Amino acid sequence: MTEPPAAVSEIRAALGRGTWFRTLPPEIAAALVAAASVAEVPEGAAVHHQGDGADALYAVLAGGVKVSSVSAEGRECVFRHLLPGDWFGEIGVLDGGGRTHDAVAVAPTRLLVVPPRRLAEVLERHPLLYRFLALLLCRVVRTAFTMLADATLLSLDARLAKRLVSFAEAEARAGAEETVVRLTQEQLAALCGASRQAVNRRLAAWQAEGVIELGYGAIRVRDGAALRRCADAL
Repeated sequence: MTEPPAAVSEIRAALGRGTWFRTLPPEIAAALVAAASVAEVPEGAAVHHQGDGADALYAVLAGGVKVSSVSAEGRECVFRHLLPGDWFGEIGVLDGGGRTHDAVAVAPTRLLVVPPRRLAEVLERHPLLYRFLALLLCRVVRTAFTMLADATLLSLDARLAKRLVSFAEAEARAGAEETVVRLTQEQLAALCGASRQAVNRRLAAWQAEGVIELGYGAIRVRDGAALRRCADAL
């Protein structure tokens, strides 16, 4: 990567917001960053479409990426909402198949891009990386099973609380001083498989109860314990 040293340190700090990169041995982490380039993606632009060839392993450095599928009738199923420190694209680069979902930037987004050829070179030098890629893939599988179970078994209130708790905990692990979930109500609704109106009503009720505080494109969690109790309720 041709980024200057200061930029490299900023990239490593952004990647360090995610737990996966922090678990990598230092020599593998350095090799991945060195093998990558940086891409700027405008809000609303596609990183890739379902069925595209696997052209890279990606990590979000700034902004956000929505991973979803859209039916022929225009109905959308949102699978993941990726924040700085999150990686994606591992399925295609591991099995060589097409992309399983669409990936679209939900804000002006900066991505770390590791092309398959460069990733293969890193794997040749550091075969232990295969194990860590397998662990990354396991997270995707766990997410898929959890979302399926949640959609079947949990009420909207519980699903919404669980999503807020998950994002709030991710911010806390990244060292954020405030517990702020930087998602719009529309994005949360898509993640929960619900209408924006239904999500808005529940969020407004929680704000009145002092559980959260609503802001522009962000939700500040005031009472995490109350959200966790709601997330645990069937």
